[in-house]
Amino acid sequence: MTWRFGTIVVAIGLMLVTSCGKPSYEPRPINPDIDVCIVCNMSVANESYATEVVLTDGKIMTFDDIGCMMDYIQTYHNADNPIAKSYVYASSNWVELEQAWFAYHQDFWTPMANGVLAFPSKEEAEHYVAQEGKGNVLSFPDLKQHKWDGHQ
Repeated sequence: MTWRFGTIVVAIGLMLVTSCGKPSYEPRPINPDIDVCIVCNMSVANESYATEVVLTDGKIMTFDDIGCMMDYIQTYHNADNPIAKSYVYASSNWVELEQAWFAYHQDFWTPMANGVLAFPSKEEAEHYVAQEGKGNVLSFPDLKQHKWDGHQ
């Protein structure tokens, strides 16, 4: 009887320790019926262009275009609004912003006419640019220096 009690106490202790881990800061699925970009207030109707910022308090900010997200990050990211992770939707999967690659051309269609598309790999971005016959491939550091001239 004593070893069973000890086993139960250890099991409960392990559950408590593992449930108190760090938050994961994972993105959530887009719901086109209710999700609205917090910068431009447009519906996030096309998941292919969606982006999300997860704050350290777990709140998720949703955007309809990467340009809106970059505007938010550059304008509102500070000690009072700490960002835990940022994501772009690329090739049907969420990819961390810093790990993604981008294709830019002013004629590439995006919801806010920024012309920046996200890809999970450099090769996919290069393939898209080659297929379209126009555009430039950007890394995340390039993206931070990009001049945003869409409908912001």
